[in-house]
Amino acid sequence: MTLNLKNLTIESAHAMLVNKEITVRDLVFAYLDNAEKQNTDIFAFIEFFDKHPDFEKRISDAQNMIDSGNSHLLTGIPYGIKDNILSQGHIASAGSHMLENYTASYNATVIEKLNTVGAICIGRTNMDDAAMGSSTESSYYGPTKNPFDTSRVPGGSSGGSAAAVAADMCLFALGTDTGGSVRQPAAFCGVVGMYPTYGSVSRYGAIAMGSSLDQIGPFGKNINDAKIVYETITGYDEMDATSIATETRNNLVEKTSMKKVIGVPRKFVDMEGISPEVKKNFDESLERLKKAGY
Repeated sequence: MTLNLKNLTIESAHAMLVNKEITVRDLVFAYLDNAEKQNTDIFAFIEFFDKHPDFEKRISDAQNMIDSGNSHLLTGIPYGIKDNILSQGHIASAGSHMLENYTASYNATVIEKLNTVGAICIGRTNMDDAAMGSSTESSYYGPTKNPFDTSRVPGGSSGGSAAAVAADMCLFALGTDTGGSVRQPAAFCGVVGMYPTYGSVSRYGAIAMGSSLDQIGPFGKNINDAKIVYETITGYDEMDATSIATETRNNLVEKTSMKKVIGVPRKFVDMEGISPEVKKNFDESLERLKKAGY
């Protein structure tokens, strides 16, 4: 069966798996094949994990979860991880020559959560060296290109993850964001990127650029996909000293349940250097938010 990857979302892929229209292996290798074909030009992935000893077992375990009726929305869903998020037994070099041979001895908490629900990590994505950059051009391994125009950058420092989702190389990806390193490449590549509230997603197992700012965040093809991933990886973690306790989070939610107000930094938005087309899209987005009641 030939899959139209452009039309797939997490929920539609999950429905096909549950309804036995495709297998986990069909889905994973459809994305892997597409990723490997495009990677020479785009270089979103530094390494694919399909040759790793536990890869086939993860596929089999995910299929068993689906067959037994114990699946999650992310069971069997292929994804990529930024090269600074630890996955046990895999290299995590943070796009740096200094760490090119560092093999993670444990899983980041977000990886543990995704493993638990049976999501399938297909590889590590490219990034600016030590997450210090905004174009994914400073990677030790070479630059990532924007999948819509390879003469342009994908943004950074999580540019590999953004490009991978935009090019249908995986259904979602994880990045890290200090001051825009998920949000900016998401905008450059036309996908959804989220910077979670600090402390809402564990940073345990992430090689941070700025520890007091960094958060692990999801990339998705749409808002709902990003939401599904966020809701899977969020939660208190005793291994992260900055993690917000569940009770505290619930109290904060109650206190902030009033109508939200969106602030617009007009002096910044109206300054020189912003493309007229970008400014037009931004203003149109504001109008849609106003009509929605914000």
